Amino acid sequence: MKPLLSLPPDALAGVLGGDGRAQAVYAVMREGGDPFAPGVLAPGALKRLQEHVTPTVLAIETETVASDGTVKQRVRLFDGRAVEIVAIPTEDRTTLCVSSQVGCARACTFCLTATMGLVRSLGADEIAGQVVLGLALVRARKMPVLRNVVFMGMGEPLDNLPEVERALEVMTLSRGLGIGPRHVTVSTVGPSVEKIAAMASLPARVAWSLHAADPALRARLVPTARATPIELRDALAKVLEPRKEPLFVEITMIDGVNDAIADAEEVVTLLRAFPTEVRVNLLPVNPTERGHQPSSEAAIDRFRDVLIGAGIRTLTRRARGAEERSACGQLAIDGLGRRQ
Repeated sequence: MKPLLSLPPDALAGVLGGDGRAQAVYAVMREGGDPFAPGVLAPGALKRLQEHVTPTVLAIETETVASDGTVKQRVRLFDGRAVEIVAIPTEDRTTLCVSSQVGCARACTFCLTATMGLVRSLGADEIAGQVVLGLALVRARKMPVLRNVVFMGMGEPLDNLPEVERALEVMTLSRGLGIGPRHVTVSTVGPSVEKIAAMASLPARVAWSLHAADPALRARLVPTARATPIELRDALAKVLEPRKEPLFVEITMIDGVNDAIADAEEVVTLLRAFPTEVRVNLLPVNPTERGHQPSSEAAIDRFRDVLIGAGIRTLTRRARGAEERSACGQLAIDGLGRRQ
């Protein structure tokens, strides 16, 4: 039997013997509920479900709440491994940050997740299951509606592309979990040109973790990088130009490393000719034990002004949940769930 959350609505309808039956199950999950729980479905429907599919076993082990309302949950998987998800509320919506792997192989020098190495990739059901947990969390805590999902948690999504793609089908169909493709963002450092090209079929927005436009500097920050920034840019252009969609670019701002005016000018040179709109987010590096310090507000402002002056839409993003290690680059646990 296959895990329930590995089956998009049409496939589930085939397994359960009817679209209405599949829709009843997905309606429960869109509300953050568990269709396997007693009393949620009619007895006959529950019996059919139990006979044909298996539940995805995800257990919330710990939960922390930051002063800004950001909630982080450590989620225990079936094999005892764990990942972390983060719900980030604003005034009118909540964004859920999900993980695609336990750990990560990309080895970015400023990211705590990189210290874990890659433990294993998640299955599609484990990825989609995080969204169901997020839907339940939002309801339980009366947070604003969960509207956005970002693959910016643990792992490099393109290193687990087949499972990410299957999870996205479950997540983004209106008859599935109902998070529209325009509200899902897959963030990647760009492991290779070939993996970037494979993003063309993903029902999601694309974000590029650039961090530096200079090839040598980027190779220092992302030591597993094989393609140059120009090669990755061109590959991303081939994906997004036919779709007429914007490219979201993330730059982690590190004091004295990549925050000079010259660094900003190189970013402008790299992105100026991109065929669709480019939106850059500048993120001051979050505190970890890895030694990097965030750029000063003045340095970030100067960097941002260079990009804006070149006509590139640029925003500075402030950390959410940093004091509870819930912010970008701060998610790290070992395979047994003990903090590193």
